[in-house]
Amino acid sequence: MTVDFEECIKDSPRFRAGIDDVETDVVEIEAKLDKLVKLCSGMIEAGRVYVSANKLFVNGIRDLSHQCKKEEMISILFDQAQRSIKQQLHTFIKEDIRKFKDTKKQFDRVREDMELAQVKNAQAPRNKVHEAEEATQALILSRKAFRHLALDYVLQINVLQAKKKFEILDAMLSFMRAQYTLFKQGFNILDEIDPYMKKLAAQLDQLVIDSAMEKRELEHKHALIQQRVRKQHRSRFLAHDLTFF
Repeated sequence: MTVDFEECIKDSPRFRAGIDDVETDVVEIEAKLDKLVKLCSGMIEAGRVYVSANKLFVNGIRDLSHQCKKEEMISILFDQAQRSIKQQLHTFIKEDIRKFKDTKKQFDRVREDMELAQVKNAQAPRNKVHEAEEATQALILSRKAFRHLALDYVLQINVLQAKKKFEILDAMLSFMRAQYTLFKQGFNILDEIDPYMKKLAAQLDQLVIDSAMEKRELEHKHALIQQRVRKQHRSRFLAHDLTFF
């Protein structure tokens, strides 16, 4: 959305409508970017808490490989989020949008001065030449100041609108690349340990088989011992009966 410089000079209704649309758009985009920056800060903080908890957990089991590499990649992702979203977009909000808003304040003030000069010029008594000339001169000066600042304002609008397109896209693309790198390297790490995982799976299968065999052996020994104990009890019982007789 851009504003035409010629319409600016004319101060036409189209120019006024375009200015209103741009100002509304800037207010909306500023609110959305502010929200995105805050969400990014929350994500980074939550991510750091996760990394810390994950590190403690991994230190507890001590048998995971490539952990340092993994933590380094996650840190890179958070650093990229810090630079691309939090800092870059925050800078865009604080510098570019603030500059736009400051120019808007000046523009609104000069426009109000011009509109007031128009009213005074229309109300100036024509039979009082001196007052009429002063009102006319004030209107000329206010129009000149308005056109000068309006041109600067339109330039600021068009530059902001053009910059908005690539600043936001560049920030998001940088973060997406960081995520892509994280997940790609994570996949590569998992792919590297795939043979180890398969070896563990084979060992687990063998452990299940060995455990089942051991269980059967223990059950068999248990049954034999129980059988022997019963025989001993029976023998003692018979011996006791013979003694009784």
